[in-house]
Amino acid sequence: MTAVPRRSAPVSMPAMAGLAVESSPERCCPRCDAEVLASLRVPHGWTNTHGVQVRGFRELIVCARCDADDPAAGPIVTFFTVHAEASDANIGQLAVLLGRWVAAAQARRVDEAAVDAEAEAYFRGEL
Repeated sequence: MTAVPRRSAPVSMPAMAGLAVESSPERCCPRCDAEVLASLRVPHGWTNTHGVQVRGFRELIVCARCDADDPAAGPIVTFFTVHAEASDANIGQLAVLLGRWVAAAQARRVDEAAVDAEAEAYFRGEL
């Protein structure tokens, strides 16, 4: 997994084994084109219709505009509002916030029943 806070040099975060902080100020949110504050690649997989496990990654982002009210991502937005960038002085605080966001992001799962219901409604012409 890689967490990418804006405008920071690579910094070791021992409190978050497996995560790396990197620089990525040019990224834009695919939802609104605002600046991406952090991104995370998490393992993702499913079993296809042939019963074969498909493995890959999905990328999650924290956007200052879209995620300000999110309980897990909002504190990261606030962090970067207060601190222009991650530094040796505040990396411990950021590590805690990223850790909470990672835990919440990994806990989120697609509601497959809702997806199936929406697909069925689409095919019936109801959407």
